[in-house]
Amino acid sequence: MENADPPFTFRAAQIFVAAVEAQSVTRAAHRMGMAPSSVSQQLSTLEAALGAKLIERSARQFRLTRAGDVFLPAAKALLDDVSAAKAQLVMADQAPPMAVRVASIEELDATVSAPWLLRLKVRFPNISVTLSSGASHENHDALSSRAVDLMMAVDTVAQVDWVEQHPILRDPFVLVTAPNLAADAILSRPFVRYAADLQIGRQIEAQLRRSGVMPPRGFEFSTNQALFAMTAELGGWAITTALAFFGTPLAGDLVRAHALPVPSFSRVLALHARAGALGQLPAQMAEDIRGCLRDRIVKDAPSRLPFLGEGLKILR
Repeated sequence: MENADPPFTFRAAQIFVAAVEAQSVTRAAHRMGMAPSSVSQQLSTLEAALGAKLIERSARQFRLTRAGDVFLPAAKALLDDVSAAKAQLVMADQAPPMAVRVASIEELDATVSAPWLLRLKVRFPNISVTLSSGASHENHDALSSRAVDLMMAVDTVAQVDWVEQHPILRDPFVLVTAPNLAADAILSRPFVRYAADLQIGRQIEAQLRRSGVMPPRGFEFSTNQALFAMTAELGGWAITTALAFFGTPLAGDLVRAHALPVPSFSRVLALHARAGALGQLPAQMAEDIRGCLRDRIVKDAPSRLPFLGEGLKILR
């Protein structure tokens, strides 16, 4: 009797996609929590099941073959279809265990992330969640490489057919100053910047240039906490957003928030997922985080910073 063909497995398809996106067996093994030798064996078994060489891999190169190029979109679609089916089962109370990986942003960590994820857990007890925080462009890269399933990001993702976007919040920019610095005296004091590789930093610099305000360069930071602390220490000023101010612990002890000294501008926070990969789950999670933002931040914003008016607004 002839030997049966090796079986085609969903796990092998997962490993293939991970290897392609990581461009390395070793990096794919790290992401999947496997030994590199096991990844290589799974890839070989997959190629035998399909009867085609998918990847040319050696110590010096890693590239898709023609067959690999053809198979990759189908493999990605298979992964998304299975994820969507699991999400539908979870939402229909059929209770399969499901792990969801979420990339968020620093502004939500202290005030919104915990109640948001607790709502999710109460609604769907069999979902387990892994949460990481990063800059918006880092979160987009993580979604693109399938390192996460959903991500929060601000004004960084173009409308592309593989991403579904759920708008969450319009977040206006505000001026922050050291406690004893009057808003009309800021130009005589140091300006503290966000790092140039951050989207928020680029947005602020562009608005300052349009307004003819070009403070000298000095300190640049990648976190809100560090930006506010240095602003207070220098007796200086910075531009941030309402969400960053409200979402940073003790921000009100370090700096004071004021209306902008330049024309108003804002950014949009949205929840993103691979289109169709999680069924209706992203829409439900987006609605839950809107509720948490409304209860924890937006509801009291006008009384805390009256100059905001309706600038800080939940989006649907």
